Amino acid sequence: MSLPTTDNTTTTTAASSYAEIRKQIERARLTPWSSAPAMRIGSFVVNPLSLRSMIDLELSGNAFLIGTEIIEGDIAAYIWRHHPDYEPGGDPGEVIKKVAKEKCADWLTLSIQEHLNTPFDETPTGSNFGGTSIINTIPAIPPIASICHEYGAAYGIDPRAVADIDLRIVFQCCRAIRVQTGTKYSEPKRLRQAKSEFLKSHG
Repeated sequence: MSLPTTDNTTTTTAASSYAEIRKQIERARLTPWSSAPAMRIGSFVVNPLSLRSMIDLELSGNAFLIGTEIIEGDIAAYIWRHHPDYEPGGDPGEVIKKVAKEKCADWLTLSIQEHLNTPFDETPTGSNFGGTSIINTIPAIPPIASICHEYGAAYGIDPRAVADIDLRIVFQCCRAIRVQTGTKYSEPKRLRQAKSEFLKSHG
């Protein structure tokens, strides 16, 4: 009886996929530290997600943050909040006109979801970063206070200022703080999946 043979083509493909995903993740980790950390939503160049922009959108009832049905106004409001010209109480008229001219709302929606989800690939902990008490039915503090306090205390910054920093940088720095105290982190989920595929194909 012969032993099962490994398909070299499958193994090579899986290895290449793993290497490519690793490269993408490593590059994505460097991007927020570059001199041009802006992102894109469709054809719009936008600022990165921050804790403050999330809170602003959640309090205004934006569907992307509260999980309700998405309408065109939610798309325009999300883009405007991250637009380089944004200012509280400013006039979003030009941005709204440009959003209305976009031919594919689904494309913008997918771009917004990617913009919103990107920082959360590497939150400081595996679940939420606020934590809840066993006794209380709600957290003692909101997650934004917890993460802003942690970052601010470590770097001597007013916690309120942390809310405006690129969330990717905040999360990476909080991970660095926790690594120094012995916290262990697994590889990103996408990379673990690629490694799993490689190991399966390798027999």
